[in-house]
Amino acid sequence: MACTDAVTQSITVEDFKNQFYRDFVYVNTWEAGTYNTGDKVFYNVNFLFYECLQDGVVTIPTTSVDWKEISNIGLISDKDITNAYTEACMNFNVALFSNDADIKLAYLYLAAHYLVYDLNAGGLESTNGGLVNSRSVGNVSESYTIPEWQLNHPTYSFYTRTSYGLKYLNMILPKLIGNFNIAEGRTNA
Repeated sequence: MACTDAVTQSITVEDFKNQFYRDFVYVNTWEAGTYNTGDKVFYNVNFLFYECLQDGVVTIPTTSVDWKEISNIGLISDKDITNAYTEACMNFNVALFSNDADIKLAYLYLAAHYLVYDLNAGGLESTNGGLVNSRSVGNVSESYTIPEWQLNHPTYSFYTRTSYGLKYLNMILPKLIGNFNIAEGRTNA
């Protein structure tokens, strides 16, 4: 299902960053301007990440004197988010939700799932969204398991691979349960 509705089309990269402000390390896309030592950017001409080596730099990131190419592990560019939006659109059904706020929240969780899944599939091992079966802080602990029927389901199992996918799955599952009626009858075939 494509994202042709007004709500999903209006969701921006900033909406993603605001929803998951603690979850990812975002790197700005390079634009003409002044950069200082330690600034990190994504250069969307060659799709690489760079770190500025000096203060007051105005050159493009490929200038080796002012910039060094860095690993993209754990860094998220705006392009990564828009790519995740594209993938989320293929599997998002806006008709499952009754209001704009629910549509937006579910769509963002599905996009976050695709973002983390793609990073992990590309061998970049994101530190975000991985599954934790148990954890504890002081005297408080929590643990959970994913139900076998979800792990073994041909469609739902994909969403059990990241915590964002599980959150999305928990948002849609109650909406997928309905009433069934059986009517007796026959055809004259």
